[in-house]
Amino acid sequence: METTTELRSNNRRKFGVLVLRISLLLLILAPEKVVASKSPSAFVQTAIYSNKIVIFSKSYCPHCRRAKRVFSELKEQPYVVELDLRDDGYKIQDVLLDLVGRRTVPQIFVNGKHVGGADDLEVAVRNGVLQDLLGTT
Repeated sequence: METTTELRSNNRRKFGVLVLRISLLLLILAPEKVVASKSPSAFVQTAIYSNKIVIFSKSYCPHCRRAKRVFSELKEQPYVVELDLRDDGYKIQDVLLDLVGRRTVPQIFVNGKHVGGADDLEVAVRNGVLQDLLGTT
């Protein structure tokens, strides 16, 4: 007759084997790649309205770097979407074209309002519009 300790040890072993089998089954049945369910349009809208500051950018763009530097100097942390590093970057640019009439970068949004590009941002800083949008005046 088995002792209580032997029964517990045996049950633990059986449980471990069961967990291993379930894990292997999940690995076999799991999809190779999970595809985001959000459309590019939904992504853009969510980004704009879920973040204080959003910059649609390209990592190599000097105008984008200039815009990021402006926010850095203001001690603000924007949510940056690097379009050249995303598979759907060109689709996001198409959404921006429909939304604001431009597909150039950067495209900057503050508290849901479209500021424009880097030159527009610098004008907004000079005339105080950016500070009003940020609520820092």
